[in-house]
Amino acid sequence: MKLKKVPFVLSFATAALLVVGTTTFAEEDSSGMGNMMNGNGMTNMMENGNMSNMMEAMNSPEGQEMMNSCSNFMSSYDAEADTESE
Repeated sequence: MKLKKVPFVLSFATAALLVVGTTTFAEEDSSGMGNMMNGNGMTNMMENGNMSNMMEAMNSPEGQEMMNSCSNFMSSYDAEADTESE
């Protein structure tokens, strides 16, 4: 009788571990991608004081020059990617 109880207890313990493990890993954490997908990450980023400083810097002549350079680079990169795909 004892010989038949051991496999039953082991299978029950394994099943319990699987259930606890999957619920633990499936639980969504309060930070990271799930939080950002809900919009909280973007809101917090925009409310940050450093973000407003950066936005003001983008409106300066140097910031506009940088934006134009980035735009030109991305346009040339997109054109190059289009010619490679053909």
